Amino acid sequence: MLNSWVIRQSLVILCFVITISGFSLASATTAFAQSNEPFGLSVVGAAPETASPAMWKDLLLKIDRDLLVVAGCRAEPRSCSSNTAARFLTVVKEGEQKQGRNQIAHINRAANLAIRALDSAHSENEWRSPLDILARGAGDCKHAAVLKYAALREAGIDENALRIVVVEVRSTHQQHAVVAVRTEGHWVLLDNHTSTLIESQAGFDYYDPLYALDQSGVRQFALSPDAGPGSTAQRLTLSRPAI
Repeated sequence: MLNSWVIRQSLVILCFVITISGFSLASATTAFAQSNEPFGLSVVGAAPETASPAMWKDLLLKIDRDLLVVAGCRAEPRSCSSNTAARFLTVVKEGEQKQGRNQIAHINRAANLAIRALDSAHSENEWRSPLDILARGAGDCKHAAVLKYAALREAGIDENALRIVVVEVRSTHQQHAVVAVRTEGHWVLLDNHTSTLIESQAGFDYYDPLYALDQSGVRQFALSPDAGPGSTAQRLTLSRPAI
């Protein structure tokens, strides 16, 4: 009988260990899946009837074109005929000799200082290329986001770890554009209103995430289960002025 009791107790303990291990594995898997996108949310393809994906595709081509000009100026600075490309490299070089968050923070600050911020009353609908933005010397949040997105790419950040994220600011209910960067296993947000990096999860205190723009196109953040048909994510138009 003693042996039977020992066997039963061993089986109970074994089942408990397996259950705990399974729970830990599931939790780790869930956490990993949630961290693949900013805010820990999943994304779905943008609605096909919107013109936003076509706009973003065109802008990506312009960014690539500008980065070719920048590459030429980096390789042959004395023969560089583009003052804006030289200014762009000044932003990028703020992050040189630095790594991880430190590099990102320096580029974020340099980009914020590189253009004069326009408020919502003076913002414009058009999304511009980074060199065009620097040539104008001023821009709203979406222009600052494009400049940072391109500068971080030029600095060597993997394009798969970069997003421009369109959000709705909770306090004002206005649309706003920020950059999301994945570094050291976590997403941080770059906002033109601050030089401080914002942890993605903490961003929920300020933003409702709407759309993510990256090399794969325009994708919509999945709505929460209790979101109704009037939710903010369904009212997005990327051509609207952003603050």
